[in-house]
Order: sequence, then C-alpha cells, then structure tokens
Amino acid sequence: MRHIRYGAMMANSPVPAPQREPVKLEDVLITGQLYSRPQKGRDPKEEAESLQRLARVMARKPHKLVETLLEMALHLCRAGTAGISLLEERPDVDSVFRWTHLRGALEGYVGKIKPKEFSPSAVCLNLGSPQLFSYPAKYFEYFRDVNPPIVETLIFPLPISEEIQGTLWIVSHNEGVKFDSEDVRLMTVLAEFTSCGLHLLESIESERAARKEREDEIEARKRTETLLRRTQTEMEAVIDDRTEQLRHLSARVISLQDEERRRIARELHDSAGQYLAAIEMNLSGLNQNPNLDESVARQISDSLDMANRCTSEVRTISYLLHPPLLDEMGLVSALAWFVEGFAERSGIKVQLDAPKDLGRLPRETETVLFRVVQQSLANIHRHSGSHVAKIRMEADAESVHVEICDEGRGIEPDVLKGFDAGRKLIGVGIAGMRERVRVMGGRFSIRSTGEGTTIDVSLPLAE
Repeated sequence: MRHIRYGAMMANSPVPAPQREPVKLEDVLITGQLYSRPQKGRDPKEEAESLQRLARVMARKPHKLVETLLEMALHLCRAGTAGISLLEERPDVDSVFRWTHLRGALEGYVGKIKPKEFSPSAVCLNLGSPQLFSYPAKYFEYFRDVNPPIVETLIFPLPISEEIQGTLWIVSHNEGVKFDSEDVRLMTVLAEFTSCGLHLLESIESERAARKEREDEIEARKRTETLLRRTQTEMEAVIDDRTEQLRHLSARVISLQDEERRRIARELHDSAGQYLAAIEMNLSGLNQNPNLDESVARQISDSLDMANRCTSEVRTISYLLHPPLLDEMGLVSALAWFVEGFAERSGIKVQLDAPKDLGRLPRETETVLFRVVQQSLANIHRHSGSHVAKIRMEADAESVHVEICDEGRGIEPDVLKGFDAGRKLIGVGIAGMRERVRVMGGRFSIRSTGEGTTIDVSLPLAE
C-alpha cells in the first residue's frame, strides 16, 4: 500500500529537516470506532416518513431517486455532503472513481475523478463492508485541495450490476459531527435502495435506448403495421416489468418499516420503560420518608406524577408502533385492545365483530390486517366526520375477510373511480393499505356513498 511522507528538505541548508513518520492507512481508517460511539438520537417517525417518501419517489419519479436518497442521507445523518462514486474501467488509461452525484457542501465537485488503486472507495470495495475514515487527506493527499476539508467520511459498497461498481458515502466537515452505528444501519438501508434504484434507472435507460433503436428501424421501414404492433407489445412488457420491480421495492419498504416499528417498540418497552419503572420505585421510596421538608416532599410527589405520565406515554407509543398483543395473543386480542383505546381517545363508537375462535394467523397476515384497521380508523377520525365505525371479521379455510364501515360523508364518485383505475391517489394511507394487501396476494376494495364508506380486504391463508 502506498505511503505518503510529509515534510521536506530545508532549502539551501546542509542539515536535513526532520522527517515525519509516513502516514499509514491504519492512521486514517477508524471503522472500529463506529460501534463504540454513543448513538445519536433519531425520531423514528421522521425515519419512517422518509422511507415512505422514498417509496413514493420510486413509484412515481424514478429519475429523482438518487437526488432524493442523497438529500435524505444529508438530513437524517446530519452530514455535510453525500455522494456517489462510480468506478470507470478504461482500457487505455488507469481506472478511476468519478463523483457522479453530489449533494451538500461539495456539490461543485461533481464529475471529479480519483485514482482507483489509491482511494477510500477502493478500500471500501476491497473490504466489502462500510468503512469510516478520519481526515483522509492525511493519507490520500489529493483531498488536500477539497474545500471545505473533510473531517470524516463514511463509505458503503454500492454494487449496481456486474459491469458497474461504486460507493455511497457521507461526509462530515464539522468536528462536532461524528458518525456512529445508527448511521451505519440507516445508510445500509439507503445503500440497498440506491443499488436497486440505480440498477432500475440503468435498465430503464437501456430499454429506452433499445426502444429508440427499434423506432428508428421502424421509421426506416416505413413504420409498417406489423412492426408497430410488435413494438407496442414489447413496450407494454417493459412497462409491466418495471412496474413489477417498483412493486417489489415498495414491498421491501413496507417490510423494513414493519420490522423497524417492531424493533423500536421492543426497545422502548425493554429499555426506557424499565428505567422509568426504576425511577418511579425510587421516588415512591423517597416519598414515604416522614422527615422530608414539605417543599421537598411536594417536588418528589410532582416528579413521581410526571414519571407516571411519561411511563404511560412510552407504553402508548410502544403499543401504537407495534402492539405486543399482536405477537403474543394474536390479531383479535390486539384489535380489541386497539379499538378500545381508539374509542376512548376519539369519541367514536367502534363495534368489533370478530370470531373469538379465530386462532393464530401467519405473522405477516396479522400485521397487514392490523395496519389496515389502524389506518382505516385513523382516516375515519380525520376525514369522515362519522361518530360510529363497524369492523367485521370472518375467516374460512382459504381466506380471512375484514370489512370496516363508517357513516360519514363518503368519497366523491369520480375520485373513487380514478383511484380504482390507478389514475388518482385518495391519500398515502389508503394507497399504503392497498399496496400491503396487494403484496400479500389479497384483494382490496372501497365502496362509498353519501352515507358512508366501506373498505373490504381479503387475504389468502394458503401457505
């Protein structure tokens, strides 16, 4: 591995200047510190909303995917710059990494190249895992000209295809911003989306170029009817294939979101909840001391009351993210708990009709049905104006069926028709419900009149 020496001979002096020790790669490669640093706090709601936004961009504006990913990395990781480097294998000259996409303080360096054999990206790809560098300019001397200087850079492998390799990276220009294991977790998810997205964009561009070539050929042959039909069929197949890929990516987003909710809910319950319980016990013990000054006793009592309210809030947030009853007791118990709490908070009378002997369903099925009911009741509370809601559930050997009804103002017929045809979006929540059900191979439908709205969901129970 190449070493760089700093210092030089003093001009016109017979005595050589002191030579610094050569900087080694190990001096700037500090990946091990990622997992010993305290984790930055991050709002799980903000992260979930960011992933939902990413899914929408994938589905509607795939050409905006890379720009959105880099902006998301900047925001969520508090980085100064985020970018993508792609490897360019060139037969006549040395291969290089080119900064193809940048957001943040170094946007003006788009298009710059760095040598393949002597770059942080090469180290990352060779090791095949995320790597953290501190002041890389000490070792990779060409970074000295980068302004603002790089304090830390966290780099992730970005395999796009067999022919295209690259890296996704974030940079800190501030001594006060250090990356940690939470950034690795989040950026690993974003790197996966980036790989899929760039591969998808590459496929779209390839298909677009191929389609253009076919259109030129058709024009040269006077655009005969036979070739037009063939081209139309091929274009429809390409669109269907791309649509299916986007659906798979959306399904991945939904799955990651559910797993993250389950993890956060468990950590809230097992960590924050236990600490709060210990605080309450300590405060209760102090409050029983008869020799306490009246003002101190009042402060302890107030603190105990606040700790109790905080415990209740943590428990509520944990249950809303992922109710433990869903894993422990099944769908019917979880819905009964949720409906009772929802009715108390909203003032909407909710009637739940579910078979008590339903038994356990596949975990994914229970999660999807719970989220559908949860989102439907939220929509009723926000939009319908209804004071009642009815939930009916039934199942047989082949499928499970859920129906949610209200007596609100309903949805306009033309809006509902456009939604059924895929031309209009009623709301992100309803679109998310439909996508969840579609991924599971189920059926999702909405009926609405001026007297209320009904959502019907059926999921297969076959293995």
